[in-house]
Amino acid sequence: MRPILIASLFVCAAACSRQSPDTMTNEPAAPPPAAQTPTPAQEQSAVGAVAELKATQGNGVSGTLMLSPMDDGIHINGSIKGLTPGSTHGFHVHENGDCSAPDASSAGAHFNPTQQPHGDPAGASHHLGDIPNVTADGEGAAEVDIHVSGLTLRTGQADDVVGKSIIVHEKADDYTSQPSGDSGNRIACGIIK
Repeated sequence: MRPILIASLFVCAAACSRQSPDTMTNEPAAPPPAAQTPTPAQEQSAVGAVAELKATQGNGVSGTLMLSPMDDGIHINGSIKGLTPGSTHGFHVHENGDCSAPDASSAGAHFNPTQQPHGDPAGASHHLGDIPNVTADGEGAAEVDIHVSGLTLRTGQADDVVGKSIIVHEKADDYTSQPSGDSGNRIACGIIK
């Protein structure tokens, strides 16, 4: 029995004195990789905004819209729900970031820092806040994927829409009637934050 006990102690002592691979070398551990500084394009794409659309009194429209810088303007994407299936709606940036009135009249008029007449956003003359109409699918949802020229986010310039609001109207914008395209009541409002 004694030789077995001595052999067991020898094996245990040898195992306990072994060094781990990390401690066997005298070389310092490699430092963690340095954080990479984002490029200006990466920084710009990370600076976006969101508008949570809430229904005005008597309506059931809601949605979430993401805004991000893109080329010569901004990109707006997201979804709007609670619309009449197959319906088309005026869709604009308004001058005030205030949706507190039951009818969203507190959002003011269309965002128009360049003092242009209302018009088709694809045309030469229009409010900067004029955006193409959105159309609901058969379920009453509209998927938004729109590029809007001439607007900026977080620049502090006259064309910056952060702090303004986005309004969904009850009818389609005809792009000609002044001052706002005869698109009817405001059925949803969201502040761009």
